[in-house]
Amino acid sequence: MGFSRLALLALPLSVAAQAQYVDEPLPQREFTEAQIEAVAMPALEFDMAEANVDDFEKYFYFHRPETDFATAYYDITECDALASGISFYAGPTAGDMASNMLQYGVVAGAIGGAIGGLMADAIFGSGERRKQRRLNMRNCMFYKGYDRYGLEKDLWQEFNFEEGLGKTEETERENKLLMQARVASGPQPEQERLAP
Repeated sequence: MGFSRLALLALPLSVAAQAQYVDEPLPQREFTEAQIEAVAMPALEFDMAEANVDDFEKYFYFHRPETDFATAYYDITECDALASGISFYAGPTAGDMASNMLQYGVVAGAIGGAIGGLMADAIFGSGERRKQRRLNMRNCMFYKGYDRYGLEKDLWQEFNFEEGLGKTEETERENKLLMQARVASGPQPEQERLAP
């Protein structure tokens, strides 16, 4: 058996060794009243008669009645982590990658797969990643019992972020997640909730 075949057989073991097992959830972060008050409450009011309701598939916020800020923050950060970690790759399948590695060697197969993945991302990856993240957030927050409400794009951008091919800077991400928790645990929205 040649070096490239041995390396190919070893790949799943090295990938499996990197997997982490979490046997209990992270503790919920506690906030003082002053810390909660320091988080800006974004504007949510807009004229529904002039709104483009088709945009509500992209621009929305979550709310759950009788939810405290710390719980909302915990739920949102957990769903954000899950939604951000799940990526859409339209590049070569695992079978294609294995075939390339056997035929051309591990390095050539890996380089070809990386180039193929980058080309797919450049063509349609960013938009598809944003769409996938929105869908994952919706599913996760729905599972946790939150309702979804539509919002105009300009208002949505004040306390949300979109990630395509890059990650949002950590400080900005944290500030916007705090604002999302403020909204999710805030006053009951007056508008009609959207379908999950």
